[in-house]
Amino acid sequence: MKTEFLNNEEYLIIRHLNNELTDAEQNQFSELLEKDSNFRKEYNNSKLVWDSSTTINYDAEVDWQTIRQKIGFDKQRTLKPLYFITRIAAVVVIVFGLSLGLWNYWNSPGQGRWVVFETGMSTDSIVLPDESIVFLNKNSSLKFKSAFVGKERKVELTGEGYFEVTHDQKKPFNVEIGTITVQVLGTSFNIDARKPDGSVELNVTDGKVSFANNNEKIIVKEGEWAVMGKNLIDRGIIKDANFLSWKTGLLEFNNVTLNNVAQILKNYYPEIKSIRLDTTSDISVTTRFTGNSLQEILEEFSLHFEKKFKLYNGILIISD
Repeated sequence: MKTEFLNNEEYLIIRHLNNELTDAEQNQFSELLEKDSNFRKEYNNSKLVWDSSTTINYDAEVDWQTIRQKIGFDKQRTLKPLYFITRIAAVVVIVFGLSLGLWNYWNSPGQGRWVVFETGMSTDSIVLPDESIVFLNKNSSLKFKSAFVGKERKVELTGEGYFEVTHDQKKPFNVEIGTITVQVLGTSFNIDARKPDGSVELNVTDGKVSFANNNEKIIVKEGEWAVMGKNLIDRGIIKDANFLSWKTGLLEFNNVTLNNVAQILKNYYPEIKSIRLDTTSDISVTTRFTGNSLQEILEEFSLHFEKKFKLYNGILIISD
């Protein structure tokens, strides 16, 4: 007979260990063992202690008291309503946690599926999963998947970057900058998305590139540039190689006027927010700089043009 200090599960376990289960009890025991992980754990712990016992003559119920104290359930379990509420709440928390974890893995940078590569106050480069190479200007970032699966290779650019894309005829390479998309199969190009008006400038150095927004799409070929906003703003032939000065460290001026010098400096040095020309000059200058500071360059141009060059609160002021 089942004694009062054994709950139903404990009773089944001790009868099983003594080979005393009826057919009905055996069915119940087998079902619990298969479906209830807590019961399975209690049974395994009980069997381990039971099998390690060297007692030959024993009273099963007395020995069971020793076993149940060793494995830590010396109080009869009672399943109150709060127990079921707690179990349900735990399941909800687990499901929510798993869902949130999967969402983070699928959408959030740095959580697994997505990678974000950022630069601070210096330029840097990265090799993508398809062995394409991307050089990023200062204060720029590139978001991409940790593996390029599917029918396309997609990245998202903030700031400015130069791309050397590995050719893959079957898998286009897409660079997304807001609503603007640059698509290639394999080529080299520079994208500048730092302009205050939100427009994007594209310079192609090798191959050809599709340049599109929500309204139109154009093809930009090697040696050409284009600027795209909500609509195509302008396009032409590359005549000034200084669009890559941030990457090469080389700044070139070929027979340029004072106004052009000021504009090139503004494009290259982010600390120059605007230009104020308080003078004019008929002089044209040809020179180059490699790794020079802005102050050094301003001092040299001051000598060339015989003008004063001063940067004040982000404004490049040129005067007599």
